Amino acid sequence: MQYDLIVRHARLHRRQESVDIAVQDGRFAKIAADLPADSAAREIDAGGRLVSPPFIDAHVHLDAVLTVGQPRYNTSGTLLEGIQIWSERKPSLTREDVKQRVLEEVRWEVAQGTLHIRSHVDVCDPELTALRALLEVREEVRDICDLQLVAFPQDGILSFPNGRELMRRAMELGCDLVGGIPHYEWTRDMGVEDVHYAFALAKEFNRDIDCHCDETDDPASRFTEVMAADTIEQGWQGRVTASHCTAMHSYD
Repeated sequence: MQYDLIVRHARLHRRQESVDIAVQDGRFAKIAADLPADSAAREIDAGGRLVSPPFIDAHVHLDAVLTVGQPRYNTSGTLLEGIQIWSERKPSLTREDVKQRVLEEVRWEVAQGTLHIRSHVDVCDPELTALRALLEVREEVRDICDLQLVAFPQDGILSFPNGRELMRRAMELGCDLVGGIPHYEWTRDMGVEDVHYAFALAKEFNRDIDCHCDETDDPASRFTEVMAADTIEQGWQGRVTASHCTAMHSYD
């Protein structure tokens, strides 16, 4: 049989002997100690190096990569100052700026074996500059990695002007997942509505959910419970991620 690719002399986890790995139509077709010569259109010699499944970067903010010190450094080292600095950097974003930084970061990740990346993208921008750039990048890197984009309302869905409309527009443009940030809204009631809106949008567009939730030391921040209840009520089991949830370490 003629394969698309054979990786020769590869080392697999928990196996001492080297093997050849045949790939056909993007799938592993055969693993054997010594596949016949000239049985693939292309061959790679792994030289006894480890071959493993690809890594997954499950949470990154690609729109903000490689911006340390712009426009200033986070001298307190706190999340809140980091968010403030990002809000100062955001008005200067351009399509070219975002794409240049993101493509460099994606190449670094792929070079280290990361082939699946989920990036939150700040959509609290009337122009959606970063999102439009990331959508282009997603297409450009499609052949080397799977890039998922989350519509992330950094400044709140309800607390930011036209936040609901921007989230909807982000989904219409092609975001893969719906995000949220309930603990960052101005009031608890607004935080609860943040979660409800994220679920409503996810159901409308048939998308999964990945919300920043309870990313605080406040023991009164309990929006993960709201997310869990909505997940059950809406039948969205297996499609919801609550990210960070650091308030849990402050609960009694």
